Amino acid sequence: MIKEYGGCLPLELKKLNTDFFPGFDWVALNSGRNAIAYAALAGGFKKVYVPYYTCKTVELGLREAGVTPAFYNIDSDFMPIEPEGGFDDKALFVYTNYFGIMTHVQQMDIIAEHSHVLFDNTQGFYTAPVRGTYSAYSCRKFFGVPDGAFLVGDKLNHLDIPTGESAATADFLLQAIEGGPNSAYDLSKENEEHINSEGLRYMSKLTKALMDGIDLQYVNGKRLENFKVLHEKLGKYNELKINLENGAPMVYPLLVEKDGVREHLVANNIFVPRWWRWITESKDTNDFEKHLSRYLVPIPITQTYTVEDMDYIANVVINYLSEQS
Repeated sequence: MIKEYGGCLPLELKKLNTDFFPGFDWVALNSGRNAIAYAALAGGFKKVYVPYYTCKTVELGLREAGVTPAFYNIDSDFMPIEPEGGFDDKALFVYTNYFGIMTHVQQMDIIAEHSHVLFDNTQGFYTAPVRGTYSAYSCRKFFGVPDGAFLVGDKLNHLDIPTGESAATADFLLQAIEGGPNSAYDLSKENEEHINSEGLRYMSKLTKALMDGIDLQYVNGKRLENFKVLHEKLGKYNELKINLENGAPMVYPLLVEKDGVREHLVANNIFVPRWWRWITESKDTNDFEKHLSRYLVPIPITQTYTVEDMDYIANVVINYLSEQS
C-alpha cells in the first residue's frame, strides 16, 4: 500500500505491546476457531480431536479447512475419556482450557498422553504457552476488539492467506461505549456473522492496532480481582473445584443444580449466556456434559467492572438461591 499524507485523522492509539508471546513463534489470526484450523493446516494434520463440549464453530472451522474432526467426551474433572479403539496418535489433540482455570497437572497429563497437543486457551488468554505444543488464544473474549486470535508454538509454518478486514462491522465497540453493551448486541452479532463468513484470515489491521495499545497487565489484574471477589462469595455454592493457577480467566464459572439462576440474572440486567444448548439433546454427550450445558452460569468478570459490581452480582445470585432453598 502506498503511504498517504493529509486527510482525516485515525484513532490515536499507543503502542504498548511489541511481542505478545516472547520466546515463541506466533501468528495473529481473525478468530479462535481459525487458529485451531490454522494449526492443523500448518502442521499437516488430517484429523483433529476436539471435545464434544465445545462451540460448534470449532468443528465448522476444521471442516471448512478440509480437516476431519473427531470427538471425545470429558469426565467430571474435565479430563478426556478415551473413545473405543483409543486415540489416533498421528492426529492433533485439542484440549480445552475450560473457563481459563486449567491446572498445571492437567496440562502435564495431557502432554504425557498425546504426541501432538493444542491447548485451546480461548477462555484463558493469560495461560502461558507450553514448549512442544500449540496454544490458541482469543482476543475478543477478553478485550474490546472486533476480531482477533493468536496461534502460538515453537515454530509455525506461515500460510499464504489474506488479512481480514473489520472496520465496516466494528461499530458495536463505539455503540457499547455510548449506549451500553446491550444496546450494541445486534451490531455485535453482525460482526460475528462477518467473521464467520470471512473464513481463515490473518488478524485485521484495526484489531492489531487496538491490541498493541491494551494494557495487558492491568486487564489481568482487574479480572483476577473480580474473579476472586465472586469466588469468595459464591465458592461454597459452586459444584466446580476451582484452583486458579494460570492468570485471569474469561468468566467465573458457577455450576449450581438449580433452575432459573441464569434467567434471574438476565432479569436483573446481568446478561449471561447459555453455552451450547445442543449438548443436552445429543446422544453422543454424557451426563456431566449435559449437566454443564443445563446448569453452568458463566458470570462476567470483565475489566470494565468494579469490585462493587461483583458484590452486587454475587448478592443477586445468593438472594435467588436462598429464596429457592
